[in-house]
Amino acid sequence: MTPTGRLTLYVNPKWRRAGLHTPLLNPWWGNPLGESSLFTKQIFDTYAFDTHCYAITDDIQKADLVLAPYPHTWFLRHDTALLDECARTARKEDLPLLIDGTGDVEYPVDIGNTFILRYGGYRFMSERGRLQIPLYADDLLERCRDGRFEIRKKGEGKPVVGFAGWAKLTPVLLLRTVIKELPVRLYSIFDARYRACTKGVLWRQKAIKVLRRSPLVEFHSRTRSSFSGNLRTAEGNMIELQEQMVDTILQSDYALDVRGDANNSARLFEILSLGRIPVVLDTERNFPFSDKIDYSSFALVIDFRDIAHLSERIAEFHKNISPERFEQMQRNAREAYVRYFRVDALMRQIVEVLSSRLAESRT
Repeated sequence: MTPTGRLTLYVNPKWRRAGLHTPLLNPWWGNPLGESSLFTKQIFDTYAFDTHCYAITDDIQKADLVLAPYPHTWFLRHDTALLDECARTARKEDLPLLIDGTGDVEYPVDIGNTFILRYGGYRFMSERGRLQIPLYADDLLERCRDGRFEIRKKGEGKPVVGFAGWAKLTPVLLLRTVIKELPVRLYSIFDARYRACTKGVLWRQKAIKVLRRSPLVEFHSRTRSSFSGNLRTAEGNMIELQEQMVDTILQSDYALDVRGDANNSARLFEILSLGRIPVVLDTERNFPFSDKIDYSSFALVIDFRDIAHLSERIAEFHKNISPERFEQMQRNAREAYVRYFRVDALMRQIVEVLSSRLAESRT
């Protein structure tokens, strides 16, 4: 590794293709997202990975790692030969290969000496070389409220829990989902942890049902029949839907966070960006940078096997937390997002982990 702690990634200019390159190349190759992914495009139009932490080179003698320039799913669909070339180059130079393996579906990577960026996965399914990162989530406090952070005071009554998002399936989609998940449901008979692999929208339905029926919490929800972060699936104007979501979170004591198609969600980090306390249904998630971040300092994490008692757990937590601690958790939430999870801070965390693992491999 370079003496300054700055990582240098090798990318052969001849590897460039038409397609969505990894966002790690955004400062050099431009924003890979288009208008159909409006919110994600806005993130990378506004924030960039910190290039004080890393650089791209076409001189492999100066490199610490070889970077595969496209996401793993793109390679599998469009150009496996190019991925093979990246791997051969890394092996020839005895350098690790860095692969962007993020995506709602994670495919195995059968390449030695590899680091893989992931944002899903399950704790009980280990993977060599995995580097857990958050989903890219916009700073909604800056985007929608001009950066004005207003602490919510603890009230005397029932805790207010908010949710806005995709939580409905048509009968046809429900049937398809259940059929597709039959193997997972079979595995869960022998190992309850596999229940965590159930599609996120089904977990959301269960959580919403529990909270709606409970006299212990005040539940505010805006449930939708499709994903609102893409023009092709959003039910209405995306900006208006985002505003509704932000209002729901800010007007609540706690915001419900349940996994999406990947075993993680951008919503968790959006909640943190707004300085609110997330209630995280933990479906065996891999939490990013958990070795250095105390998630209990800003979030209430509840095991998915305890979903039937979700409202009791929230009510008990709210009853016992002091007003001072309630307010401090909101500050901690905002601080954690800005320090660790926002795009402009994220590369520092990635480089720190990579540098540590590179040092370990050389001892």
